[in-house]
Amino acid sequence: MNEKKSGINQAIHAERRRLLIDATMSAISEHGLSKLTLAKIASVAGLTAGSVNFHFSSKEALLLETLTFLAEEFEQSIDKALKQAGADPARRMTALFEASLDPDITEPRKMAVWFAFASEARARVDYKRICGAQDKKIFAITLGLCDELIHLGGKQHYMNSRAMANSVQGLVDEIWQEILYAGNDYDRDDARFLYLSFLASVFPWAFAAPNQSAARGEMLTLQDKSLRIVRADKTQLAATSQLFDLYRQFYQEPADPKLARKFIGDNIRKDRSVIFLALDSTDQALGFVQLYPGWCSVAAAPLWTLYDLYVDQSARQRGVGRALMIRAEEMARQSRACRIDLETAIDNYSAQALYEELGYERETSFFKYSLELQ
Repeated sequence: MNEKKSGINQAIHAERRRLLIDATMSAISEHGLSKLTLAKIASVAGLTAGSVNFHFSSKEALLLETLTFLAEEFEQSIDKALKQAGADPARRMTALFEASLDPDITEPRKMAVWFAFASEARARVDYKRICGAQDKKIFAITLGLCDELIHLGGKQHYMNSRAMANSVQGLVDEIWQEILYAGNDYDRDDARFLYLSFLASVFPWAFAAPNQSAARGEMLTLQDKSLRIVRADKTQLAATSQLFDLYRQFYQEPADPKLARKFIGDNIRKDRSVIFLALDSTDQALGFVQLYPGWCSVAAAPLWTLYDLYVDQSARQRGVGRALMIRAEEMARQSRACRIDLETAIDNYSAQALYEELGYERETSFFKYSLELQ
């Protein structure tokens, strides 16, 4: 029993540390490093300043842990992207950029934190060590890929790999600065178009020039009928279950089209949930949101649990998720529900930004408990 309690306490301790790191990023983004205090961090986290000291010996220790967290997260993202890309240098170069452009890695708060620490790195040996190691690793990878691409095209006699690597990395650095200032309004599709256009111009034997209109990924709206939201029924079972299978894979579940089709089919047939499907002008399914009905005993009123939201990768950052969320809210209001509840991963910052922009408030007064029964 003592070992079980110890394990629970360790899990709570780890969760609190993650919460405080997240709160630190929010506080730095809002106040900057110079005006940052433990009280401000505790306020964002919904905790007392004393509880912050329980988990971290000082503000500096918390700041260093936050910077380390960001560096490790970015490094893991890059390593995963390169591993999936395989040995081809062109694919690896593209994968390296996609990892550097990942909305979860480059969400506005994290950009503010990166640049805040980078500005202090000259005066702080520990900050310089972490930021410098990150820069050196990325440049070394970029340099190696440029060298491979130059040799692949037989241009090694008049193309300098270091000059090319500096150009590539300089473009990425500029994009990061633009993300810092533009925030959630930053156009990642346009950045992707510019980056791939540059690679096609200097390494034409390895990269094709991207199509501008397709690369930009225009916004989809209900007003111009480029997007419509429908309630899924049995006629959309195939499309909905395919998206549901991709959604489960996003959460590290193995692909299982048969299970996905049965589960969604049962939900539609037995009216266990409400599923809204986003379709483009050609009726291609782009995403879905699924809500389950429930009751709030305290309010003595119905509520809805928004359990699933998924947008196909090709349609992200184009207004699909927002349209699905708005339609879910309309349905909930029409049913006279008292609220909509949802959960999301603590590091899913792009989703959190959307929810908060739509008026959802993060719960800080209660703990969530689960009892696994399998």
